Amino acid sequence: MNLETIQIEEVKKEETAFETREGLKSTLLEEAARQRGYKVERLTYDTMILTIEGKELLFRDMNGPLSSAAMMRIVDDKYLARALIKNENVRTPDSTYLRVFEREEIKAFANQIGYPVVLKPNNLSRGEGVYTNVDSDESLDRHLDKISMLIGNDFERILIEKQFNGDDYRFYVVDGEVLAVSKRARANVTGDGEHTILELIQEKNERRSKDRDLKNFLIPIDKTKLGRLFREGRTFETIPQKDEAIVIRDESNIASGGEGIDFTDTVHPDFNELAIKAIQAVPGFHYGGVDVIADDITEEPNATNYVVTEIEFSPGPLSMFHWQGEQRDMANPILDFYLKHLDEL
Repeated sequence: MNLETIQIEEVKKEETAFETREGLKSTLLEEAARQRGYKVERLTYDTMILTIEGKELLFRDMNGPLSSAAMMRIVDDKYLARALIKNENVRTPDSTYLRVFEREEIKAFANQIGYPVVLKPNNLSRGEGVYTNVDSDESLDRHLDKISMLIGNDFERILIEKQFNGDDYRFYVVDGEVLAVSKRARANVTGDGEHTILELIQEKNERRSKDRDLKNFLIPIDKTKLGRLFREGRTFETIPQKDEAIVIRDESNIASGGEGIDFTDTVHPDFNELAIKAIQAVPGFHYGGVDVIADDITEEPNATNYVVTEIEFSPGPLSMFHWQGEQRDMANPILDFYLKHLDEL
């Protein structure tokens, strides 16, 4: 199969990945519910009614009646969510919230906090439109042009934030308890001294295609999406040395070809407390994801070694499909939560 054919197949997969993975969250909850003997009435690919001890509860993905639209509105607005998190003395990146057309103000802020900066559309997900390592006014202009084309409205607000370098982690919190901690490793391959980077990507994608979640998000082979690989002077034809680890993308989410590594048993307990505080910063928000960038989450957090970047209303099932380490259930803890709080419904 030649490179052009492979790229066409990747595009086709990307076009259907969103619905496939969103449906997966709902399916995982349905499977857990049926195993308990609960009645399930499927409405759409991501919506269903669960009957728990005689009470009918409407769920979309894994979010039920105690996850309100108001919570989703706040959590999905990265800037508003950060304001609430900062009130709990949890560190977030230095950032501001400006419209795409306000370029001079954006540049002034970037120069105030110092390059490099990160640009993020305020309410998109899966890392879409997120640009890291923006290191100059000229680079800022180029990436603002890209965001403008992506969202199609220069009156939309975007986040401009100071880049914090570290590893990316997702905490999964339910009812005041951290149930899973996952490192979101950037898309990578490991050399064997024989195969090219393209061949190593294809081999890894073959393994990912057998995973119930990762099959939706293979490592792309579109050169425009592999900036880090080419920025560091490598090509698809490069043959890495044996055991040489090659990071090929700057983005760390699973949708970008990343992979989950379990850190639940090794995370410093104070990081768990920070994640719980971040969730509880939104009134009535009982369960969700917390994204943290940190130097080392096995060490005690301090004023310089971490930031909380956002909280997730409906996190993907990362911990249930770790590439390395133990698999951590997300569905049954949510059912336990609703069983515990049935009297409130």
